[in-house]
Amino acid sequence: MSREFSLTLDGTTYKIVADGNSVLVNGIPFVIGFEPGGGRILVDGIAYELEINEQSDRALVRGISHDLSVEGLEGTRPGPRRGAATVAGEGAVTAIMPGKIIRLLVAEGDQVQEGDVICILEAMKMENELKAPRSGMVKALYVQTGQDVEMGSVLAEIDQEQA
Repeated sequence: MSREFSLTLDGTTYKIVADGNSVLVNGIPFVIGFEPGGGRILVDGIAYELEINEQSDRALVRGISHDLSVEGLEGTRPGPRRGAATVAGEGAVTAIMPGKIIRLLVAEGDQVQEGDVICILEAMKMENELKAPRSGMVKALYVQTGQDVEMGSVLAEIDQEQA
C-alpha cells in the first residue's frame, strides 16, 4: 500500500511517496531499507546512522542534527522505530558484495520457502546464490538481470507467510 506525505528537513520540504522499500522523493526513486535493531537506514545500499527524537522533532543523521517535521502520517513517525526493520531485516534479500545480477529465479507474487534461491549475483568471477531468508510471497523485486548492485543493496522483499 502506497503512502504519501511531506517531510520538511532543515526548512526544505520533500514530497514522499512510499510503497514498501520503494520511495519517491520529489519524483526521484530510491530503495530504502532498515537494518535489524534500528539506528541504521540503507538508501540505495548506502548505510546512514539515523536517530529520530520525537519530543524535539529533530533527526540525527551521521551525527549531524537536523530540524524535522512530517505532515500526512497521522499516528506514525518516520524512522526504524515503527517496526520497519523487518522490511530490510527478516524479509529482505540483500547483496552480500558488489556485483552483477546474472539470473532472477523468482517473480513478484511467487511463493518461496526459506532457503529458496531468489537470484544469482556474480562477483569476482564467482556465482553467489542469494536465498530467501524466510518463507512467504515475493512482495517486490528491486533489480533486473544484468543490473550492477552495491553491497547491502536491497534486491527483493519477502512478505512473511500468514498462518
